[in-house]
Amino acid sequence: MRLNELTLQHYRNYETVSLDFPKTLNLFLGENAQGKTNLLESIYVLAMTRSHRTSNEKELIGWEQAAAKISGVVEKKTGTVPLEILISNKG
Repeated sequence: MRLNELTLQHYRNYETVSLDFPKTLNLFLGENAQGKTNLLESIYVLAMTRSHRTSNEKELIGWEQAAAKISGVVEKKTGTVPLEILISNKG
């Protein structure tokens, strides 16, 4: 299975971002505290439906936002599959 696309809305320090991943090597480069780990965490949350960094889902929602959304498209041998996780601060 391979991740083709990832979209984050109000996820941690990301307001809105959409990424397309090429089939080749993908590198995440940046200064400290720019969101590289948050990006990797969002992929983990999309795959596993929980964070490996916190048990409090509200920490995944951007500051002063009601909800966060992670969506993506994965490619399998049988075709592509859309995935979506919605995280609400209401529990």
